[in-house]
Amino acid sequence: MVKILAGKEGSGKTKHLLKMANEQVKTTTGNIVYLDSDKRHIYDLKHEIRFLNMEEFPIEKPDEFIGFLLGIISNDYDIETIFVDGLYNMVEMNEIDALSCINKLEQVAKKFDIEFRIGMNYNGEEVSENLKKYVFMPE
Repeated sequence: MVKILAGKEGSGKTKHLLKMANEQVKTTTGNIVYLDSDKRHIYDLKHEIRFLNMEEFPIEKPDEFIGFLLGIISNDYDIETIFVDGLYNMVEMNEIDALSCINKLEQVAKKFDIEFRIGMNYNGEEVSENLKKYVFMPE
């Protein structure tokens, strides 16, 4: 399952993703991976969560990003959730690219029984109808 936490920059998306990841550690039977566009939040996560700073990897295109995620999954079949904090900060893409990426992630999620939680900036723009079905509100 793919879920998108969409909002304006500075609206607290990262705070919610960090909280969800840290809370999930208490109940998960699998592994959690947290991808961030930089290393600022490495110490905000519990040590059981695998943190990846995407600045360290030369990924520019959406298909490269999907391939990167597939590589992570192929190395660890116990992954339960992958958090992606700031998709638009990691990979240059427009909304059409984002929709294609999300659709591919949905296929991966179903095949490997993985949940993706993705933070995406929407500054003053409405989320398109095609992406709205993936948007969730934090608890």
